[in-house]
Amino acid sequence: MLDAMGLVHSAPGLRRVNVVFGMLATLGIVYLVENTLLAAAVLIPFWIVLFRPWGLDDALIFSIASLFFLGQNYAVLKTGGFAFTHKDVLLMPYYEPFLWGVYYLALKRFIGEPAVTVRLQWNAFFGLFLTGFCFSVFSGSSDMLWGATLVSTAVLFLMFHERYDLVYALSALVLGLVVELFGVSAGLWEYPDPDFLGIPYWFATMWLSVGLLGRRFLIPLAELAARRIRRTITPLSAEP
Repeated sequence: MLDAMGLVHSAPGLRRVNVVFGMLATLGIVYLVENTLLAAAVLIPFWIVLFRPWGLDDALIFSIASLFFLGQNYAVLKTGGFAFTHKDVLLMPYYEPFLWGVYYLALKRFIGEPAVTVRLQWNAFFGLFLTGFCFSVFSGSSDMLWGATLVSTAVLFLMFHERYDLVYALSALVLGLVVELFGVSAGLWEYPDPDFLGIPYWFATMWLSVGLLGRRFLIPLAELAARRIRRTITPLSAEP
């Protein structure tokens, strides 16, 4: 079934087509609309339509990822790990933090794993801390960051290696390769010490970590928070 804008929201195969279309359209808008505030104003309603119907967990995934990468990107940007052409807020364009919320929603919709498949466990918190520490502390040197994140990503794979972990990791890696090659070729950002085609080797460990931590930390956290919010709201709505 197609909605009024022709976007697909039904069968798994068509849903994946919708996600791919949405990501390509997103990159196209970022490239064509030079004013970053205007680009954000165009992208946000586009994403609202693209990913409807939104569940509470979807809204939480988008919000948590956007807030987290607002801080994580800034930590790397201020060390010179990479640089955006437009430095509107915290050394990044206005739309940049929201893109990460969209990347995670795109991965979730594209892969289509059933909800509440993974419980939020302590090792997910450890993995998030380890990965965030490496990218925050070692981002001033591309070689050191590559080495440190090889270790942190290996630790993630030792902890998380179910079938869907691998699917999330490889899907994020493919998405990341497209995004990174697009960004540097379009002149939207640059790396001081690229290794091939304008990007560093550590892009791979970053995006693999994005996939693994998305499945093991972000999505379970959002689903847990959504369940608790619903339990809190339901008794209140039942009161006369």
